Amino acid sequence: MKRIAFYAPLKPPDHPIPSGDRQMARMLLAALGKAGYDAFLASRLISYSKRHGHEHMEQRKFEAHAEACRLIDEWNATGNRPDLWFCYHPYDKSPDWLGMEVCKRLQIPMVTAEPCKTGQGPNGEWLPWRAEAQKSIRMAEINIVMTNSDHDYLSGFIAPQHIAWLKPFIDTDLLEPTPLRAELPTDPWQGHAGCRLLTAGMMRPGAKLESYSILAEALQQITEMDWSLVIAGGGPGRNEIEAMMAALGERVHFVGECLPGEVLTLMEMADVLAWPGSREAYGMVYLEAATRGTPAVALDNMGVPLVVENGRSGLLANPPDAGHYAKALARIIGDAGLRARLSSGAREFALNERNGDMAAGKLRQILDPVLAKAKQSGGAR
Repeated sequence: MKRIAFYAPLKPPDHPIPSGDRQMARMLLAALGKAGYDAFLASRLISYSKRHGHEHMEQRKFEAHAEACRLIDEWNATGNRPDLWFCYHPYDKSPDWLGMEVCKRLQIPMVTAEPCKTGQGPNGEWLPWRAEAQKSIRMAEINIVMTNSDHDYLSGFIAPQHIAWLKPFIDTDLLEPTPLRAELPTDPWQGHAGCRLLTAGMMRPGAKLESYSILAEALQQITEMDWSLVIAGGGPGRNEIEAMMAALGERVHFVGECLPGEVLTLMEMADVLAWPGSREAYGMVYLEAATRGTPAVALDNMGVPLVVENGRSGLLANPPDAGHYAKALARIIGDAGLRARLSSGAREFALNERNGDMAAGKLRQILDPVLAKAKQSGGAR
């Protein structure tokens, strides 16, 4: 059985803070196991930096070199050297220096998944970091992309034969709804009739705050309709979001930051996931909701259409106008039959077309030729 060293320089799959990145890291690691590989977490070293200074880059490189020495010594001592290095989500702020060092010294191939770029900064501050991230992407035998934007980015400096597609997926084996904690209401929508809307998103500046702003503005345009909203999430932007929603009164209920299993339980209780997804790469939350039969109303932007099929698993509104989003919300709130059809479509889409077994099969198709080539050549590209 081929051994695959899995590494996520941004956030390891067992990191205590939940996020879509962490969830996809967990899904990929599980899918590699389902594909028949001996996949293991190689390191918890985080290369991510909030600051772009040269000294931060040099510190991260030093830490990666030390970790590579530790890992190689350990593998040589045990005889358990990996056959391939699999890096999830290398990008400008978290280059994979560790993987480059390991692959060069062990002469094993590298594969990346979801390599991408971020904003370069107003004065190009992150461009040196981008150049570092691109070194590992160029080194990789295959770079697995999940969005059109990532494909377009890589196509600018990577040959087509070193790029492969994997559609965003969800592994229900890793999803376990749990009861709401005692301090939370048994039914957060209790006392409010009508369509049950749920929003689940971190409350932080940037794209997340944009989504909350669009949602609040849209809801204020449909106050005559029968709906209530539960918001699950926490973060530094909570006070600002509460102010956005204040005019809607008791129809909006904040339950704070919830555990992943609690969010799944809320999804099962809700009629609609109301999350615009402004500038989302794609959004695991949509697939999570779909597994519970909860359709979404989102914006037709970035990678969201990859995980929400308009008219089948939810409704997509033209961005960034909140008026279009309000119309989509009004349509689904006012039509119980449509909600039922979309609920069935969402479940079918997630469970039958975007499941872990599908991903495992696709990974096998991608990785087996890489491993075979490495065996023939005796080393990496």
